Amino acid sequence: MSSVPVSADAGARPDGWPGLRSRSNLLRVILVVAFGFLTFGLWRLQVLQGQVHGLAAERNAIRLVTLSAPRGVIYDRNGQILAANSPVFVVSVVEADLPGERRVEVLDRLARLLGTNRDALERTLERRSGDLFTPVPLRSHLPRSLALALEEDGWELPGVRVTVESAREYPEGDLLAHVLGYLAQPTEEEFEQKYQRQGYSVSDLVGASGVEAAYESVLRGSDGARLVEVDAGGRPLRELGVVPAIPGCNVRVSIDLALQRSVTSILKGKLQPDSSGVAVLSDPRNGEILALVSLPTFDANVFSRPDADNEIAALLQDPSLPLFNRAVAGQYPPGSTFKLAVAIGALQEGIANRNTRIRSEGGLRVPNPYDPALSTWFPDWAVLGDLNFIQGLALSSNVYFATLAGGFGDFQGLGVDRVAQYARLVGYGAATGIDLPGEEVGRVPTPSWKVSNFGEGWLTGDTYNMAIGQGFVLATPLQVAAVTDAIANNGTVMRPHVGQGVQDHEGRTTRVVPAETIRLLGLRPDVLQVIREGMVSTLEQDRLRGLQIPGVKVAGKTGTAEYVGPRDAAGNLPTHGWFTGFAPAEVPQVAITVFLEKGGGPGDATPVAIEMLRDYFRLRDGR
Repeated sequence: MSSVPVSADAGARPDGWPGLRSRSNLLRVILVVAFGFLTFGLWRLQVLQGQVHGLAAERNAIRLVTLSAPRGVIYDRNGQILAANSPVFVVSVVEADLPGERRVEVLDRLARLLGTNRDALERTLERRSGDLFTPVPLRSHLPRSLALALEEDGWELPGVRVTVESAREYPEGDLLAHVLGYLAQPTEEEFEQKYQRQGYSVSDLVGASGVEAAYESVLRGSDGARLVEVDAGGRPLRELGVVPAIPGCNVRVSIDLALQRSVTSILKGKLQPDSSGVAVLSDPRNGEILALVSLPTFDANVFSRPDADNEIAALLQDPSLPLFNRAVAGQYPPGSTFKLAVAIGALQEGIANRNTRIRSEGGLRVPNPYDPALSTWFPDWAVLGDLNFIQGLALSSNVYFATLAGGFGDFQGLGVDRVAQYARLVGYGAATGIDLPGEEVGRVPTPSWKVSNFGEGWLTGDTYNMAIGQGFVLATPLQVAAVTDAIANNGTVMRPHVGQGVQDHEGRTTRVVPAETIRLLGLRPDVLQVIREGMVSTLEQDRLRGLQIPGVKVAGKTGTAEYVGPRDAAGNLPTHGWFTGFAPAEVPQVAITVFLEKGGGPGDATPVAIEMLRDYFRLRDGR
């Protein structure tokens, strides 16, 4: 059989596939290239990234666990606990310990146990700030049974942790909410711009208002840490070391709990429906706040409870503004309490003395400066007749103080500039500096202010209105209280404060909040003597004599302030009621300011204040 020669391309197949020898050569090329890539990859993994992966593996095996520091306790002046901590079960997730292939399964199972859905858990986990190893709290105040169930299912829930943490508790509920404040999680912006720099973690709560916010730096302790070895699921195997947490310092406040209860009860009982009220009692000698009540109020424990979103939303949407601290931030026309500033200015400037007589015929007829044929009637609250300074102050005559401020006929008054000057001197138009956040400054109007805001010039009628605490004047109840404190304290203006002292966790006093003098009014001694005499005479008038406290002489000033609202049948605007004063008048130890929204005048706020003073002296004397 003859041999058949094979051509060079005889191995080619008609379908275009290479022959056996060509496939063998191609396979060898592929193996060489693949081996080269594998060798490079191993070299990169071991040499270039070995240190990074080694550290990650070590961190996955040895974990630094934060030990949260207990927050300091808040006490009243007598050692009664006002804000404390209670142990609660908290469930958290460590993102790094969630198995990637089972993430959805684990979170779904956890969501069912917590009575929620996986999307809600995912939204919370998004706030972890990129740190996969920091536990992210998902729910606090877990029932003990649920906490135990989660612990028992721990092997089925890798990455899920149940710990015992401390939660803020306010034993008195809503009694001191505006004084103590509450804790809340800062917004992302607040956290990034402030708290992150101070060492806070994304899950930390901070003081959002009141003493909790003002004394955040001392109430907050220093977190500790445990170094633990963990398994692949993040569960601790053994402890390698620990740095204990240092509890926050305790804060003692000047509030008297028993007095706060009494004042709140009295004020609640006197408020009209859908109304609000404020009471501030202080020691004028050192500026300590003894009781501070703003109604309506709220239960600060709401912000510490889980699943309270609906309750918090209801508070935020409540038209009565229960979260609003009216004592330090409410701005109202001060009414006749402002006459004390005018009285001080008139006496100090020699415009008047105790014997200066001005006649009230029930009002003043004020001519229109642009049209003499027109005039405005500026009313007094009654036809009071011929009055000296003491009578004018005690009876709170509008005509008397309008004349002192703006003049009338031949009588030259202070004028708007000096009224504003003395108003600022005694404390209007500026913050008192109290150690509570959110304080407002009120308003002392001037001609330039009116031009800037209304494009109109200042009129004599504006001065008259200003003299009686109406028109454009605004003040907070705390400002009115501070002015009264200065009169009681012989012209020394003290900074009001609720903080009294700080103690470390071992009970050692580390700081005492001192009595701080802001300024001296610099008045002649006879000025305050006459002012006090007029204030004492207030409760000696026929209409108020029945309110006097046996054995205690009270110096006071009533106030009625109109505000914009529906007029009554006689065409009168609605009014707020004020009373401010101190006792005993001879040697003052307590000052009081009461504000009643929709209060009708001295017949409303004054009896309330006197009842509070009666209770103050009863509690002081242990009766």
